[in-house]
Amino acid sequence: MRSLSYDRHTHKETMISLKNIRLDCAERDALLYALRDVKDDVYLFGSRTNPAGRGGDIDIVVFSQQDSFALSRKITSQFFMKCEEKIDVVVFDRQSISNEQKAFLNTLHLVKIQ
Repeated sequence: MRSLSYDRHTHKETMISLKNIRLDCAERDALLYALRDVKDDVYLFGSRTNPAGRGGDIDIVVFSQQDSFALSRKITSQFFMKCEEKIDVVVFDRQSISNEQKAFLNTLHLVKIQ
């Protein structure tokens, strides 16, 4: 499955592939629905980035200057409207990221989905 994304830095539309990550069709559709109004960079991390893996919740990180709690709650609730799979949404502001947050991010394999 592919989705259309607009790159604000290069001012070009790019196609983001969701086929190399472990999400079924309902999960992919729900994720695209939940992220439809999000204009920030979004990455999948955790067990769902391993196509050969099994199980696990859906973990995403969003880099945004929006209120982290409000954005996380909005994405989670919109996702849950379409799919009842567990999703964890972490929001970081790139402009005020702490050393601990940087250390955490350095441990992750991030797959850009938007």
